[in-house]
Amino acid sequence: MNINRRSVLKAASAVAATSVFGAPSLALAQKTTKWKVQTLWGAGEDTYGMFQAFCDNVKKNTGGRLEITPFSAGAIVGTFETLDAVGQNVIQGHSTYPGYFAGKEPALAVIGDFAFGYTEPMQQNAWLNEKGGMDMIRAAYDKFNAYTVGCTWWGVESLTCKVPVRGPDDFKGLKHRGAQGLAAETIAKMGASIVVIPGGEAYSALEKGVVDTVDWSTLSVNNKIGFFEIAKFATYPGFHSMPIQDFTVNKAAWKALPDDVKAIVEQTWKEFSAYQVKKIAENDLVVAEEVKKKGVELIAWSDADRLRGRELAHEVWSEWAKKSPLAKQAVESQQAYLREIKLLA
Repeated sequence: MNINRRSVLKAASAVAATSVFGAPSLALAQKTTKWKVQTLWGAGEDTYGMFQAFCDNVKKNTGGRLEITPFSAGAIVGTFETLDAVGQNVIQGHSTYPGYFAGKEPALAVIGDFAFGYTEPMQQNAWLNEKGGMDMIRAAYDKFNAYTVGCTWWGVESLTCKVPVRGPDDFKGLKHRGAQGLAAETIAKMGASIVVIPGGEAYSALEKGVVDTVDWSTLSVNNKIGFFEIAKFATYPGFHSMPIQDFTVNKAAWKALPDDVKAIVEQTWKEFSAYQVKKIAENDLVVAEEVKKKGVELIAWSDADRLRGRELAHEVWSEWAKKSPLAKQAVESQQAYLREIKLLA
């Protein structure tokens, strides 16, 4: 179950290999469609910059026929309000963690982060595109007048901690920042109190002692935010959580696009996804060495503790399967796929 440097980069490169580069060019200038899309990322985060580049590439690859203006977390509506805004066409899309909307459809959490399940993005990428997962997330969003163009990942997350968390028992009595979904509930079973706040508020919460541990992103993203100025422990390599970042748009806005523009947007997203997964994985390896020199202790859970975490996650998976028919389908489908690839007995 241990993940080494070589496997991280191999997995990232595998995702990149699924992309076909070079979106088609357009010979004729046509009517420009303009969209506003809000992300889950703060303006200063590398991941926000990557999404900005995706928007720039959409404009370039469509010959200016579609212009997407990106907005950082909270810039137009609250982080947990973007789905309503997309459905009502206040914004034309969001790129966020679907589990934020688990209260509307539990399957969005089950698909959004099948906690303690996958060990690398390529695995869930295959489930989405080869085992029906993309149909499921589209069905989940469809009832809210929204359509998912594609999904990506920022990688397997690391926990940032003010105190060492060397295994499940060390969560007892801690206050943990987590998002709605399976990862937070699994950590709650380990004894932590869960504080649900947007990721953009995590630094302040950690600094003020509102939380002791933060589940936000990968090592390099967390370092860029400045978490390690106030917390000197992190779990690494990550293992517990690998959230999806979806690109979901207003259904009518999507249908209004010409078919060739839709195809270009889909292709440009695939290229963006491949780049983001690979780049963050590379950044994490570099930052791991940098933060150790600054006194940050990187903690790798033992195989036995990882197994205990997965056993608790099994309980959470079963609980979420009862929340809706689509959640049940998503749980059972992912469990079957994990058995197929030998991650479950």
